Amino acid sequence: MIPTFGFARSVFLKKFPVAATAMTIVILACTVVVPPVHAGPYPHSQTLRGTVEGNGHAQRGYKVLLYAAEAGGHGKSQVLGTARTDANGNFKIRYRLPHGSPFVLFVIAEDGPVMLAGAIGTSAKVRHEVVVNERTTVAAGTAFAQFVDGWNIHGNTYGMINAVKMVENMANPETGDIGEVLFNKPNGTETSTYPTFNSLTNVIAGCVADDANCQSLFMATTPEGESAPTTVLQAIANIAKYPSYPGYPTDTDDPLYQLSLVNQVNQPALTTRPTSWLLFIKFNGGQHNIYDPFNLMSGPGQIAFDEGGFAWVNDNYRPTFSNEIACAGQRLIKLYPWGETFPGSPYFGGGLSGAGFGIGLDPHGKVWVGNFGFEAPACADTTVDPMPDPALKIPAAHDSVSVFRPDGSPISGFDGFTEGHIWWPQATVSDKKGNIWIANCGNDTVTFIPKGKPRHARNIAFPGGRGEEGIYAPTIPDTEPNSDAPLLKPFAIAIDPQGRAWVTGNQVGYVANPGTTDPSEAIGGVYRVSSDGTVETLPNLDAHSLPVLSWPMGISGDSQGNMWVSNSNSVKVPCVDPLDPQDGMDGPSVTLYPADDSAPSTHTGGGLTIPWGNAVDGNDTLWVFNFGQKPTRDVDENTVWPDTPLSHFCGADPSKCPSNKGAGDPISPPTGYVSDALDRVTGGGIDPSGNVWLLNNWKKTGPFGPVYNTNPGGNSFVIVPGAAGPVKTPLIGPPQLFDQRGNRRDHRKGHRGHSPHRGYDRD
Repeated sequence: MIPTFGFARSVFLKKFPVAATAMTIVILACTVVVPPVHAGPYPHSQTLRGTVEGNGHAQRGYKVLLYAAEAGGHGKSQVLGTARTDANGNFKIRYRLPHGSPFVLFVIAEDGPVMLAGAIGTSAKVRHEVVVNERTTVAAGTAFAQFVDGWNIHGNTYGMINAVKMVENMANPETGDIGEVLFNKPNGTETSTYPTFNSLTNVIAGCVADDANCQSLFMATTPEGESAPTTVLQAIANIAKYPSYPGYPTDTDDPLYQLSLVNQVNQPALTTRPTSWLLFIKFNGGQHNIYDPFNLMSGPGQIAFDEGGFAWVNDNYRPTFSNEIACAGQRLIKLYPWGETFPGSPYFGGGLSGAGFGIGLDPHGKVWVGNFGFEAPACADTTVDPMPDPALKIPAAHDSVSVFRPDGSPISGFDGFTEGHIWWPQATVSDKKGNIWIANCGNDTVTFIPKGKPRHARNIAFPGGRGEEGIYAPTIPDTEPNSDAPLLKPFAIAIDPQGRAWVTGNQVGYVANPGTTDPSEAIGGVYRVSSDGTVETLPNLDAHSLPVLSWPMGISGDSQGNMWVSNSNSVKVPCVDPLDPQDGMDGPSVTLYPADDSAPSTHTGGGLTIPWGNAVDGNDTLWVFNFGQKPTRDVDENTVWPDTPLSHFCGADPSKCPSNKGAGDPISPPTGYVSDALDRVTGGGIDPSGNVWLLNNWKKTGPFGPVYNTNPGGNSFVIVPGAAGPVKTPLIGPPQLFDQRGNRRDHRKGHRGHSPHRGYDRD
């Protein structure tokens, strides 16, 4: 192991006389389950040939080092060999792969303050020829952003190994060309992500051309109160972790954007300053942007990750042409951790029927999907002609939960599991004991499945709801405005450290009774449910007796048991009753329910626009997924839609947040982190690499005319690499931090990990 820069230099000088270098990187990884890759002794020596390029030219005289970083185990790293580039920028390194655990391989090339780097593969896939340039440097620094810590790179096993493939989405390690994913549709010239990437590479090109530009880069990416980074890789990592310059959009002087204009060798590049430097990489299972029956997905609603970071996504609708009606989706999609479709995916059967916000993994790796039944009345039941009155629509074969094995084969039958009075289910999650919790939006209850055994399922009714007296289906005597309509609409679920389910009730406007303005009559909207059937209605008033909830949607907990709720302020979920957009309080917000049961608080800003789902990352900060801009009705083909933002908030522990940020303060600028790759986002999550995943559930236009008369479903998802604190998956209960060996302690704050303070996020 190479513990520090100074000691490492002496080691290199003794073993490799030509390899004196200004940079050493220690690769440290935590001890977790080793991924299924082939790793063993490699007795034969191998040769790595490569070229170092920069600013459009081959680079002579660069010092090149090849590192093998153990992924897992004891986090050991080894320098396998060194070289110096010739007049053509070429180098050759003879080396032997170490045996044992899988390794991640890095090439680092330096000349003074200039650094060009590449993550070139793992011990399971050894490359023999590589190119290192600005593209590979930006790709490596971004994908490994959460693992770059000063002079070290360290992280969890799956996160590091998966990041190697994420690098390849952005840059080809063998040729140094732009990665195919980033170059082609639905990226390429279709969104601003490719130009943003090129602008970052141009920043590095300026550094290659003039050392002074390197110093400017280091100054622009310096964490507040700390020393400036002295490596380009650290600077790129800082940009991914803290991507917005202060004062946007009023302050026009973004030094990174100015640096990107110095050497514009890579085009197309940005012509205006971005709201952030995050890279929003879009995927749809192909290289197209069209909507047709051959799409991989239509209306992806929510996501869950397995232990290795593989993503499972449910689907609202069947893929169709844009002008066709929306019928219930009947597929479950599995994706590689870098966005590629897994072979054999999508999976069918098991009773899948128009899943909404409900998907989760249990401790055994089984996938549970709640079948909400999104569809147009015309396709509610293909065996019976549609009724003339849409209010009398025929129920689809939903109101169930489907269960799949890790290999994608269904466990549940054709109709799914229906025990426990499941009715219009939304959130479907597991706790650490394997108990399954299902939010029944249609009857104001939660279905509790002990140990994942449906035959023992039971129903827990919420106080004041339709299910309180045992009435679960639409047999309630006529009331206004809709006899079938639930009163509370349970929607999202998060499990706290005590194993209790926190459930949002979407049917929460300003007060309980229409026309009443007394805040003391503000009804609940967040419920805490215990496995014994106890239901607590939590306060809807803050310390000043003001309501804190307005049409709430997603909920997530942090590692300490604090809960965060997204207040859409406008979405009335169509459970039995039709879609009916609302106008709530003064604006969209998020609500913090402290773990100590003190009064909740409301927080705004950060680009919130119809917040839907949310997720807490490994730093306990909150990411909010927005359903886009209003309006959501009275639209036509001429409606102009602003781009959708991603929002980021300081968590309950300000010591893990940028300087001058308190609990609930927005980290993202007032615009949010805007991207034209985003449509209307509902769900999302954080994976072991620290990537943020976002699901384009609806197209920006949504449906024209009556809902579902045309398919509103989006056909894509977006990955933002390196932006968030990595999360141990599957997420069962509160987010868990990785126990990272060698992770340094921040002596100023007393917590582990990198310092979050950087000038880019100062007020």
